[in-house]
Amino acid sequence: MLLTNYHTHHDRCKHAKGDVEAYVKEAVKHNYAEIGMSCHTPHQNFPQMGTRRMDYSELATYFKDIEQAQKKYPQIKVLKALECEYFPHLHDYMTELKQQTDYLILAQHYIEIDGKFKDAFHFTKPEQLNVYASCIEEALATKLFAILAHPDVFMTLYPRWDEACEAATRQIAQAALDNDVILEVNANGLRRGKQTYQDGVRYPYPSEKFWSIIANEFPTVKVIVNSDCHNPAYLNDEYMQMARDMAKRLNLNVIERL
Repeated sequence: MLLTNYHTHHDRCKHAKGDVEAYVKEAVKHNYAEIGMSCHTPHQNFPQMGTRRMDYSELATYFKDIEQAQKKYPQIKVLKALECEYFPHLHDYMTELKQQTDYLILAQHYIEIDGKFKDAFHFTKPEQLNVYASCIEEALATKLFAILAHPDVFMTLYPRWDEACEAATRQIAQAALDNDVILEVNANGLRRGKQTYQDGVRYPYPSEKFWSIIANEFPTVKVIVNSDCHNPAYLNDEYMQMARDMAKRLNLNVIERL
């Protein structure tokens, strides 16, 4: 099995440990073929995206750190990337970032409803899922993004699997298929541990029901398993293996490298 990871954070995002080199060294230790550094996109003037990300002034240094790692560790391919939220007014900025990176990840952590920003980790209402799926559909249609991170993150606090969940899943899957975007099975949801919901005990994500729809109704959609690690020790931990096992068990169309 070819070992890769394309969803990797570092300490500048203010909620991770370890610098760029620490993750690359960990990847080399585990004989990874490729690693993509993909920390949260900084913004000059978008406070609604929060402060748990690098400052805009650090972006150039972040890129330079990746370039230095590329030279220092020629035995592994190190890719330059960012994890982004998409809103129409950011289109030009996202286009600029795409030109400066090897790939962009879409991670729609926030949506806007009635002028207020809602966090996808705290969705509890069907209408929030409807907006979330439509935002993703719009973003993927731009062709700016190679990977859609944790597409099922909406299940984190959502109380039970229902028709809104099914509709959102199918809308997201179709958008991925139409735009040749890879869906991500995200191991970081497993690290959060099982929790109790109205319909039983489960992990916040990845969602078995979400991925079962992908496997059964959208079998050609490309899928990748990523660690979403915020600590070098998490790059290839037991939860990453659990995510790989889940993808294999469901017979998802897994690709190993971009």
